[in-house]
Parts: sequence; structure tokens; C-alpha cells
Amino acid sequence: MALIIKHPHNYLCTFEKTEKNTDLHSIIDALSSSKYKTLLTCNAPIYQDTLQDFWANVELQIQDKKPWAISSKVGGILVLITPQSISEVFQMNDLACKTSFPKDEYQIDLIERGYAGKLSKETMQKGEFPTPMKFLFIPFSPMFQIK
Repeated sequence: MALIIKHPHNYLCTFEKTEKNTDLHSIIDALSSSKYKTLLTCNAPIYQDTLQDFWANVELQIQDKKPWAISSKVGGILVLITPQSISEVFQMNDLACKTSFPKDEYQIDLIERGYAGKLSKETMQKGEFPTPMKFLFIPFSPMFQIK
């Protein structure tokens, strides 16, 4: 059986600055020098059958009442996804990095970058970011906390 690539998952991110995307140049610079560059530019094909197999068998692994991994069997092979495995595969080198951020630390940065919303709660609204920053908006991972 031939493997069928799952579209639109198999798109690569490119960090090319052109005259047509000048509003995004600062974001391109930030991503080009960030720990996420390998993650965003890797060419990892995702196949329809293995994707369906993964989600049909997926389980959340809980330890001390907190999720620590996602496991599934794909083609009879156990696949275990942890923050450590993601960090290693995508060369993020972030295992010793902070996992929580005090409000005063991130609020100053958001205001400097043009966030127009109120920052009284943990929830930030994508619509309150300047247009170029909306492109960069990535929801916080469950492994991160905002205090």
C-alpha cells in the first residue's frame, strides 16, 4: 500500500524577506533567530493512514495529576511524545528554560509590541495584537503557565 501525504499539513515555513512582506520583516528576523526555527522549517511528511492510526489510539499519560506525555500505537509501534522528545528532535535546547512567566514580565513586552487589549487577566485576545503580530500568535502550550 502506498503512503498518501496528508495535505495541507506538509507545508514548509520559509523566512524570506521581500518587498511584499515588509510588515513581517521583524517577525521573520525574530523567528529566524529563535529556538523554533528548526521546528518551523523541518520537512516532516505526515501521511494520511498513520495520522488516522495515531489519533484512533491516542492516550494522554498523566503523572501526579498532570499530563506528561501523549502515547499512541501507529502500525503496532508505540509512539511516546513528551516535551523532552520534542525539544530533542527539533533541537530546541530549552529543557532548562523557564516554564512560567509572571504577569509583569510579559505585560511590559506586549504593550511595547503594540498590544491594545486590557491585561488584567491571563487571557489575551488575538484581535488586540497589531496586524503583523497576529501572524506570529501561537497559543500557549499546556506545559507553560502564566502567573
